[in-house]
Amino acid sequence: KMKNLEWNGPLSESEQETLNRWILRGGPAEDTVEDLSGRQRELISQAEVVELIADDLHTLAGTQLQNARYLTISNLHNNSTISDRELDVYRAAIVKTLNSLSRSTEVLGLDTSNATHKLIALDNDRTIFRFDLHVIGWTRQDWDRVAQHDPFGIVHTSGSGKKMSELTNTEIPVLRADWFVFVTLQPPLYHELIGIPKSLEELETQLGIDRLNSIKERHVARAGMESSKVSVNNRLLERIPMNKTSGAYHLSYDFASNDGVQNLFENPLGPEGALDTEHIFQHDGGEVIYNLPNGFQAYMLITAKGDRLDTAPQAIVSDSTMPGGVIINGISCLSCHYQGMKPETGVPRLQTLDEIRQATLDNFRRFNRKDRELIKELYPKHEEFLVLLESDRERFLKAMKEAGIEQIDAEEPARALFDRFAKDLDLATVAAEFGLTQEQMKERMNRESETRLLLQRIQRGTLKRQLFLEEFAEVANLTGQGEVRDSKELPMPFFGDKVPESTAVAEFVNPAKVLIPGETGVNLIDAENRTGQLQVELWTADNQKSFEENEVLAFRARANEDCFLTVVSIDPEGEISLLLPNEWHPEFTLKKGQTATIPTKEMGFEFFAMPPHGQTIVKVIATKRKLVIKGADSETLRQKGIVSLGNAKAIGVREAVAENKQPVLLTSQKLEELFAANEWATAVLTVVTRAPEIP
Repeated sequence: KMKNLEWNGPLSESEQETLNRWILRGGPAEDTVEDLSGRQRELISQAEVVELIADDLHTLAGTQLQNARYLTISNLHNNSTISDRELDVYRAAIVKTLNSLSRSTEVLGLDTSNATHKLIALDNDRTIFRFDLHVIGWTRQDWDRVAQHDPFGIVHTSGSGKKMSELTNTEIPVLRADWFVFVTLQPPLYHELIGIPKSLEELETQLGIDRLNSIKERHVARAGMESSKVSVNNRLLERIPMNKTSGAYHLSYDFASNDGVQNLFENPLGPEGALDTEHIFQHDGGEVIYNLPNGFQAYMLITAKGDRLDTAPQAIVSDSTMPGGVIINGISCLSCHYQGMKPETGVPRLQTLDEIRQATLDNFRRFNRKDRELIKELYPKHEEFLVLLESDRERFLKAMKEAGIEQIDAEEPARALFDRFAKDLDLATVAAEFGLTQEQMKERMNRESETRLLLQRIQRGTLKRQLFLEEFAEVANLTGQGEVRDSKELPMPFFGDKVPESTAVAEFVNPAKVLIPGETGVNLIDAENRTGQLQVELWTADNQKSFEENEVLAFRARANEDCFLTVVSIDPEGEISLLLPNEWHPEFTLKKGQTATIPTKEMGFEFFAMPPHGQTIVKVIATKRKLVIKGADSETLRQKGIVSLGNAKAIGVREAVAENKQPVLLTSQKLEELFAANEWATAVLTVVTRAPEIP
């Protein structure tokens, strides 16, 4: 007897058809056989990825440049054990994941789709993809929430790598797609990025759902069953139409037993507080499924009290495909609902989805006429509930089709890429991740004793992904791949980590309160020119981006032509300060190729990290003629030293939905009107200041 096998009913018609095709052709399809022949693809190095991205960024400008981000499957392309068909599945996984994390009404499509907004492939092999953060409703801070945990980021202090970061104003504008899918489709990032709050009450308020009132008003549709594929005991499904956006809100009531108040056939009229009846059930938890504005689905696991869960209790529900059978919110739900709401069309279980209505209506001894009328209103006829379920599924499948995602049998693309990342590593995989052949990888790892021992472990069998993540930086350094930048630790339920109440992600400021370069509404801050003949660079000493209170801040600037420099900043409260020119340097010029440190002690002033703490934008404008700033004449500079130019949040910040707002001008005209395209240039960076740590 095979204990791990679970009877899930007979095969569906589509599953029977797939199996029949496989039998008739005597095995895998010809294209699959050819695809798995192990043909060698040309390796793509990390340096090539960086060069392609830097070249692509030089074709962009304005907010399109600032919002450009990249995901790559180059490491998977380098692995000859991965078929071309699998690579196509992984490409679909990218758009499936981004759409499943979206806060926008837009659908992001594959580069081969007919979608209005789609991925842009940078190379012929389709391994490097650009997308626009705005299409999925993300801010740059949302991206940085993820990127701060990247364990594979190589430090770039010069060349295309540095330029890539400068142009996008982020340290890490490119991430590996397999790692991205793995970390964003499980807590804590899954909850943070979609905006799933800590309680069901908060979520329902956010979605405009008044569940208890909807039950009282009979605006819900229910179906109950004795058991399901994921739940151990009886289960109740409840559907409520969403008013704020098109779509539906589904909630399951799950139980730890089938006895007493947890027996739906005896007590189908809960939950507490909704109805005036004695037949109220008491559930132990549940799962929420609701439509995102773009038609894709989001998920939440909850306790009986409505508290959000990262993983579900195995005594109630389980996922046999996950370690220990644990359901992990996000990835488990997304892979189970690969065709939207379940059960899918044609599945025999669909015909017995609701077993409560008829069983309770026939139970005259337990339920009086009033109870039975109530049950009729809450539990629609079987065919009526199926129509609602099918309309919800069609909404999801329509969004999938628009994104260009082709569902191949029961394989869910995001789960396929998630599992690929989680797999144990062999030498072929390790070599591919560094863009090397297996022989090259062996030769490099044999150079140092530390990596030699790791190589021996890999050659004896395989290496756990979790261990390789811990060793990656050392391997990269010792094999000459480069220095890996420091990353923040991220708890991952898949590896058995418990997500604390307050994670590193929670340290970020609410994006709605953050000022974003290019979107402040103040022309001097938003104006961008990085493609002209004049070029300027701005960075901090040692590329430091985080400063503790009272720590000295120093910036460095360099231009390729003689020019005047103007430097402004916006603090977390929106206060705009003119850093240069100032009392000590009423006119600041820079020679061609000169690197200026601003300030030095000899300049007569210093910058310190001071409250209010959070993210500060620093902008440098290089001009061929002196730039005149309103309210910053020589007398004002002499009197005030560092001049305040006002508060961006008060004078210029636009609502996210606002349109056609005129930017606030701190100069007599827009910069693009004052100067020719080759007479001015900009650079921007953001730094974070923080309060001192309490011992």
